Amino acid sequence: MDNKRLQCMLIVLKRYALTFQEKQFIDRIEKHFNEKGMLTDQQESILEGIFKEKKWIGKNFFSQNNLSKGSSSRSA
Repeated sequence: MDNKRLQCMLIVLKRYALTFQEKQFIDRIEKHFNEKGMLTDQQESILEGIFKEKKWIGKNFFSQNNLSKGSSSRSA
């Protein structure tokens, strides 16, 4: 993973609510990347998984939120 891709993913992830463990992991891989200039395959895999999960949750939450607003069944 190159620096540009890593930074892009981190910017997007910081928009989402992260668990304490996710925040710790991200801090550690940022430090590791700054020291070594690369991530291990395992670190990349975990980061990609977190990224995909947060994007999926955000997408589905947004879709459900719009559906519930659009299909209000209140009667006047």
